[in-house]
Amino acid sequence: MTSLTGWRPEGFVARSGLLLAFTALLVTPALAQNPATPDRHIEGHWVRKDVGGAGSFGGLAAQIPAAVLTPEAAARATGGGGRGRGGGPQVSATPNAVGVPYIVVERPCANAGRGNGALMINPDSAGIHIIEHRDEVILAGERGGVRHIYLDGRPHPNLAGRVPTSAGHSTATYEGNALIIDTVGLVAGAVPGGGARTPETHLIERLEVAPDGKTMTITYTWQDPKIYQKPHTYSYFFDRQPPGSYAFEDWCDAGDPIEKQSIVPPPQRR
Repeated sequence: MTSLTGWRPEGFVARSGLLLAFTALLVTPALAQNPATPDRHIEGHWVRKDVGGAGSFGGLAAQIPAAVLTPEAAARATGGGGRGRGGGPQVSATPNAVGVPYIVVERPCANAGRGNGALMINPDSAGIHIIEHRDEVILAGERGGVRHIYLDGRPHPNLAGRVPTSAGHSTATYEGNALIIDTVGLVAGAVPGGGARTPETHLIERLEVAPDGKTMTITYTWQDPKIYQKPHTYSYFFDRQPPGSYAFEDWCDAGDPIEKQSIVPPPQRR
């Protein structure tokens, strides 16, 4: 992916001062309505990091504060409510023999969120790529699919006539160099920390890069008085990747047998 900032068709030449003046008259009002974004502090390649030393996705999930649900929402809640990864077969408590891999995924590459931008909300260990433009911010990840986050002042659509999606509908503004995203229209489901969401639930994301430009914090706040007694908030932390890094279009190959497995027990020394 490459930024289009400053792009113009090859061979374009302003043939007269009159043309430049006329163009300026056309462009200036539009720019006044849409202030330029900050200095692209957020644009780049990012990977989530384990700042607390949890050592696993389950450990990271356990660090998220528990959502404070309304009595009605608590009564509807089932299972773990999204605190862990889930979705895979249970590994036997009996250790495998040397050389026998642990099978942890029954259907590789079958994640329902693949290809629709859903994995750009609460990313896991896969890399994400962020592009900032004047009217839109794009979040793209290694599992395919993107999120379009609109900066042009458009309102959210009428949810009564909209089919919910895994990425929802997102608009945003800047507060200084922080990007504040408001998303609605998500499919109903679980939220990390034992929360829940419906299409009417608002997700507020605050993306803010540290002064040295090397790390980014995304703070998630879920707001819905029908579900939460108070807004449910937690944060993820990311490292910026070196120049030249990029997010793979798709790193999962369902035809590769090792996609199903985790570690292969090595020979043990006595």
